[in-house]
Amino acid sequence: MIVDQAEKLFVNGVILTQDSRQGNCSQLAVRANRILAIGDDLSAYHDSETETIDLAGSVVVPGFIDSHIHFLWGGETLLTMPIHSVRSKAEFSQIVTEYGKDQTPGSWLKGSGWNEHLFRDKSYPHRSWLDEAAPGHPMILIRHDGHSGIASSAALELAGITGKTPDPEGGVIDKDESGEPTGLLRDSAMGLVMDHIPVDSDADLARYLESSQRYLIERGVTAIGDMIYDMNHFRFLQEMARAGKLKLRVSAYTPIRKWPEMKRLLEAGIYEDEWFQFKGLKGFCDGSLGSHTALMLTPYEDSPGAVGIYDTDWEDVTLIKETIAEADKMGFQTVVHAIGDRANREVLDVFEAVIRKNGMRDRRFRIEHAQHIDPKDQPRFAELGVIASVQPSHCVDDHRYGNKLLGDRCSYAYPFRSLLQLGSLLAFGSDWPVSPSEPVRTIHAAMHRAGWYMDESLDLEASLKAHTHDAAFAAFRDKDLGLLKIGSLADFVILDPAFQHLDTMDDSPENLVQAVYINGQKVRSH
Repeated sequence: MIVDQAEKLFVNGVILTQDSRQGNCSQLAVRANRILAIGDDLSAYHDSETETIDLAGSVVVPGFIDSHIHFLWGGETLLTMPIHSVRSKAEFSQIVTEYGKDQTPGSWLKGSGWNEHLFRDKSYPHRSWLDEAAPGHPMILIRHDGHSGIASSAALELAGITGKTPDPEGGVIDKDESGEPTGLLRDSAMGLVMDHIPVDSDADLARYLESSQRYLIERGVTAIGDMIYDMNHFRFLQEMARAGKLKLRVSAYTPIRKWPEMKRLLEAGIYEDEWFQFKGLKGFCDGSLGSHTALMLTPYEDSPGAVGIYDTDWEDVTLIKETIAEADKMGFQTVVHAIGDRANREVLDVFEAVIRKNGMRDRRFRIEHAQHIDPKDQPRFAELGVIASVQPSHCVDDHRYGNKLLGDRCSYAYPFRSLLQLGSLLAFGSDWPVSPSEPVRTIHAAMHRAGWYMDESLDLEASLKAHTHDAAFAAFRDKDLGLLKIGSLADFVILDPAFQHLDTMDDSPENLVQAVYINGQKVRSH
């Protein structure tokens, strides 16, 4: 029998194929950009020109797929003000001062990542912090969840925000006891300021792309779901794909309110290949837990008058249903952000209505985050075929303050195991730059949950599947990504053997990624 010869043959490994028909094995053969063979004895595929790589017991998994990130925004945050680790006003001000002194006077300053729950006094930042640290600079620094931002007085002035400015739909302008804005803007209120930030040039976007791709590949991410918020990013990524400058695979989702514009682009013809594909629409129902804007069935424990807010996408539910139904008829997915239990229920209601209208088919609707799901609604995910696109690192973040905000309702926060037992599918992601895109850390978070409601924890097998095969399925990429089988694209990650023992580690280990291969080529190694 004549067989194709392997260009690369990996031996003596622990290869976790994620292919239930194949099972795990010790050898993997690659030819060009595809998996040629997999098994325990691939000597028939070896000749004098085959490169043999001795894995020496290392673990091989399919390339990690991060189902939910913000691709270019993530790259931008790596190049702007690093405020993710601040623990006090003094640290906050010092970073702003250091960053601002090297910038042109009066220029816009940007940054993201602060979290008031990490501050020693748990208080929100105030515009005065920014004014004192970098006088005259307009700036808005985004909270780590992306649903609040603190703006300087110069930025508020440019946006025309005063004590008399009403809250916009889907947003809140925080004001002090005298009625003056504190600088804290929640959800859509951030747009009042951000609309005045100069548009990024293609040169800017190219820098963001370079930094983002480097960051992701170093951590073993080989494919992403990009939740695009700016249609200019969609245009730019198409151009980068056409020019052969994408180094990992992008499944793109564009804003649901931009559907008319997206339809025109589709009619004119968009560029797609194995690196870049348009998958569907991304909508928002509510905000975030930490910002008190996640939409809940009953009020927050620490804010009895607050139940969260609807995002502007959800102001006209009739229009939302019509948009989702039209995109669905054309064969495109819709994925919707829902954090709170009311938001999850209402998104499931809309999905159910569209399914009834358009009939059954393989549509793979998704709820992004799916953090707080009333037990009555949990079975509906499987019944409707809705995928829970979740971020386990958010669970670790929320455990710090979840009980204070929701009390006993935290018993159904991040119900990973319950959803799986009910027959649902989970797709893992990070929401980077909200949380780091570090798949090993994400899997560790799903297994350990910082000790928070451990009856909803997952084992290594389920967690790895959610970050590979099921993440590929969630983006209609399961025919060539997410598992190691003959004919699939040769995207895989080599990990330290310690990966198999994450269940014994209280803290997520670092530096387990030994090498990353995309299209059969090594793109990262120690």
